[in-house]
Amino acid sequence: MAHEVLTEGPDVYYRLTNDLYSSNFAGLSSTPTTGVPWTMGVRSKAQVEEPIQCELHPESADPPPDLILTIPIFSTRLIEVLKSVGVKNMDLYQVALNHPELGKTYTDYRAVNIIGRIACADLKRSQYLPGHEPPLMKFDKLVLDETKTMGVPMFRLAESTMCILVSEKVKQALETAGLRGVRLLSLDGAANTEGD
Repeated sequence: MAHEVLTEGPDVYYRLTNDLYSSNFAGLSSTPTTGVPWTMGVRSKAQVEEPIQCELHPESADPPPDLILTIPIFSTRLIEVLKSVGVKNMDLYQVALNHPELGKTYTDYRAVNIIGRIACADLKRSQYLPGHEPPLMKFDKLVLDETKTMGVPMFRLAESTMCILVSEKVKQALETAGLRGVRLLSLDGAANTEGD
């Protein structure tokens, strides 16, 4: 049964996303131009001026949550939790998060380019919307071929690169850390947050 793949075995994965509907939400007013292909899972050769200046949406939380996905922005605390469980595939850029409404700037955040995308969706057992091809597929239910994940703790899904997947070990560490505005979704709920 497909559901067993999601709940048993060493390579159970979850979708990492932010909490759009809580007081811990933050977003950017606009996406800064950096030349970094943030959602493609590939290393950038662009020369990036740091810190990357980012303007928070006026209604963003104070302080901002640990995860913002306009471009991937992680708090240094989130990054340390990820590193503590073996996540190494992150290129980090200094960020200045400017909150215009409050006149504050937060510097303990990094823009994160997640390096690595893995084609591991089991398309025969997954449910997805027709008319969308990799890397922009949209899944109602995502079932992974666990033989292809290679135990990587965090990566982008090659079939849908907006989707960041984390292992059970990462999920447990993130939940224990008490982070703000971070959600972990089971894969059969992935379609509920497309377009975060």
